[in-house]
Amino acid sequence: MKTIFLAVSICLATNSYALSFEDAIVNPGESVSGKHLDEYANIWWQWTYTMPKEISPVRDTTGKYCHVGQQGEVWFLAGGYGTSKIKRRCEIPQGKYIFFPVINMAYWPRTEGSMSCDSAKRSAALNNDELLSIQVELDSMKALNPTSMRVASQNCFNLLGLVPKRYSPPNLYPAATDGYWVMLKPLSKGTHILKFNAMYNREKGAYSKMAQDIEYKIFVK
Repeated sequence: MKTIFLAVSICLATNSYALSFEDAIVNPGESVSGKHLDEYANIWWQWTYTMPKEISPVRDTTGKYCHVGQQGEVWFLAGGYGTSKIKRRCEIPQGKYIFFPVINMAYWPRTEGSMSCDSAKRSAALNNDELLSIQVELDSMKALNPTSMRVASQNCFNLLGLVPKRYSPPNLYPAATDGYWVMLKPLSKGTHILKFNAMYNREKGAYSKMAQDIEYKIFVK
């Protein structure tokens, strides 16, 4: 009986941890809480405009503000604006999915109605069509095919759609995003190291040579 109990215990312990990076992620075609990854990419961009710049998790260089604006089952992590090399620490409650861009672009009209949805989508795709390199790693498990993680807006969105109406935000529709996004399944309790980097190599244009090099030490409580 003791031998059987030990064998079952070992099996359960092994199954509670991802054996590869691909085991740890939600595939781009799947959904979480009824939303697909392209919808979360839209919401991620809206989330970045729901807090003042001084406490923005995207502008933060240490992870001090990684908790700001978080709600629901999915926890958003940030890269950085423009070319960025950042190391952060972040405490995340157990049971949360974790969603982040490895590298991405977003386009929206500078004045209401000055751009079509198709135009926003095409503009957001330009740099991503010229990806030079990409790597993603969780606890030393490397993504085998990170280029398969490309996600683009299927439907355009109002960039300021989550800003409380009492602030009378303008309607920045149609906005669209395109890039390489990862949705991690909930991590086990303890400390995890997440690293991701990528670089564009478009000949010219805004952010055409942008590079991201981000590392998180994640504490799941």
